[in-house]
Amino acid sequence: MSFEKFDKSKPYTRHAKAHTQGGVFLKDDEGSNVNKRDVFLNLLKSVGSKLKEGKILDLLKISRPALLSAPKTYLECIAGDLFYTKFLDMAAATQDPIQRIKYVVAFTIAGLHSNTTELGNNGPLNPILGETYSAEKSDGTKIFCEQISHHPPVSAYFVSHPTGAYKLYGTGEVMAKMTGLNTINGQKVGDTIIEFKNGDKVVIGNPEMRIDGLVMGERVINYMKSFVITDEKAKVQAEVSFNYQDVGAMTKIASSFKGLFGGSKTEKPLFDSFNISIYHFGKTGAKEIAKAEICSGSGSWLSHLEIEGELFWRVGDSKEDQWNEVGSGRLVSDSRNRMDSKLIREKNYDRAQKEKEDLENLQRHDAKLRKGKVASK
Repeated sequence: MSFEKFDKSKPYTRHAKAHTQGGVFLKDDEGSNVNKRDVFLNLLKSVGSKLKEGKILDLLKISRPALLSAPKTYLECIAGDLFYTKFLDMAAATQDPIQRIKYVVAFTIAGLHSNTTELGNNGPLNPILGETYSAEKSDGTKIFCEQISHHPPVSAYFVSHPTGAYKLYGTGEVMAKMTGLNTINGQKVGDTIIEFKNGDKVVIGNPEMRIDGLVMGERVINYMKSFVITDEKAKVQAEVSFNYQDVGAMTKIASSFKGLFGGSKTEKPLFDSFNISIYHFGKTGAKEIAKAEICSGSGSWLSHLEIEGELFWRVGDSKEDQWNEVGSGRLVSDSRNRMDSKLIREKNYDRAQKEKEDLENLQRHDAKLRKGKVASK
């Protein structure tokens, strides 16, 4: 399949929530009388001593208030990450491993903005052990998710193509840690595997995520460092390297003053931009082969993706089939049946908080039962 030619002189449209320096700008909802930053600061009061001692704080072990939660769980967010299945259809239709890994890169990059732009300042609800989520597209592609571990919190997921052209599966443990009063670093631990009908497999790694401006400055979320997508059999790998730079709030403020008073200004790449290198790797007998680049690409996870002059994806493309979340196949354990989620959607946060706490207390009680620490009745 041929794509539109990439025009490097053309400014490609960026997502409406993109920050001018790059990343998603996490603003409070317009018209809301709730300052999310104040709510977050109150939450920090109970854990501030650990941060003062220099300890890294695992946010997954803190119960987030309903007011700071989105009306969906991590399981539902998985469907957002795995939304652009049209690229997997293309990957399954080619026998060329180079072209196939390009499509898998497009599938991965296109899904990066879905949850970050939708959730904003709110984090998804933690699924309860045994909780599920399922959905289907009009072409018959299906997704199934289940929470398979409480501590650590691990989710399993499976996507099936209606003709068996491919299947996608994996497990993920979401990690989110405060690395200071103003920053959160997060990442999903666990690979995503795409297995094609002929048995070939492509493994997708996970990028690291960073939120700056929790307490001071503008709150922005970015991906950082790099991650790889690997076809072990064909010895082909794609490496995606983000242009995010770790700049402290005071440095940003100083840079702003320098610009105001005529200081030198150098053009820097947007934090959400990236470079891609696709290369061969492996061994000849006992001799290691150096990485031999095949092709390269670039783009932004908030605007577009190009590889070798072909424009694979643009933000806002409306050609993707939606996940259909309505149907008689919904299980009782499905995330969309959670009362706290429904109440958050209705902005009834007091009742949502009570429902959320009841679910969490029940899960803690069940965990003790499994460990034999509570006598069952």
